[in-house]
Amino acid sequence: MKKTWVYGAATLVVLGALTTACGSKDEVITSGSTITKDAGISTTTQVKAGTGTTTGTGTSTGATTTTGTKAAGTNAKPAIDANYKVDGKNVTITYSTTNFKLSEEDMNKANVQGEGHLHLYVDGKQKAMIGKTGPLTLSNLTPGAHEIKLELQQNDHKDLNVDKILNIVVK
Repeated sequence: MKKTWVYGAATLVVLGALTTACGSKDEVITSGSTITKDAGISTTTQVKAGTGTTTGTGTSTGATTTTGTKAAGTNAKPAIDANYKVDGKNVTITYSTTNFKLSEEDMNKANVQGEGHLHLYVDGKQKAMIGKTGPLTLSNLTPGAHEIKLELQQNDHKDLNVDKILNIVVK
């Protein structure tokens, strides 16, 4: 089997699972980073660009925030920060970690100090595992209030009790 075909099929499976799990057939998560859902299936998709979006602070902007992972220290406490923009039914989330390296290569492997991945939750339901820094977009969310949680995890999925909660309203 060709590698391209396998990746293409995995992409369809993951996107189908994500849209079904989100409670809306039209709700999709896209990301500049790798999103892993279920055992060992991962895909990389493009982030949808938007203009006239609303930020988490309520200002309107067309700018895109860039994020990154800052150097991991051996004894420093990990942290995560995130911002969001609402554009209609779509929400783009940018995030960065401090003293923590996101690693998709070591996901499901032995723990390494200061390394791991994110679990993404929407309204209390886990939607994805993310192993790279980059903006991600939740598409076609239902109108109303939503709680988005990004949670730092060790390689073996042990919770580090470090998270960022974003309370958003889709109109």
